[in-house]
Amino acid sequence: MNRRAITLFVCTLACFAAGCSDNGEVGSEGPAEGSFSEIAVSIAAPATGSVLSGGEGVNFVGEATGGKKPYSYRWSSSLDGTLSTERSFSKPPSEMSRGRYVVVLTVTDDAGATGQASTTLTVL
Repeated sequence: MNRRAITLFVCTLACFAAGCSDNGEVGSEGPAEGSFSEIAVSIAAPATGSVLSGGEGVNFVGEATGGKKPYSYRWSSSLDGTLSTERSFSKPPSEMSRGRYVVVLTVTDDAGATGQASTTLTVL
């Protein structure tokens, strides 16, 4: 055997011994106990510093990566409590309390890990 074939054989053998699957995951039950994958959470809309007014719906859009899917979402605000449990939703400012908000998106993955992002906005 040439050096390249031996290296490939050794790597394959090591992966097999570690319990790797053909899709790159370790073991059949996900990551080894005690290890974790962080959840990266971001708010794509509305932009920080937005000023909202009127009856037109404002789109709230969240993104999450990492962790173990599926995710659950919780949007909450410092003035109105829970706003939604959807990844994205629309809400008219007329249905929100007036004032300066800190809106927090909390994402929880299937393994119970959480990540958060926040934005500030003002409702007139």
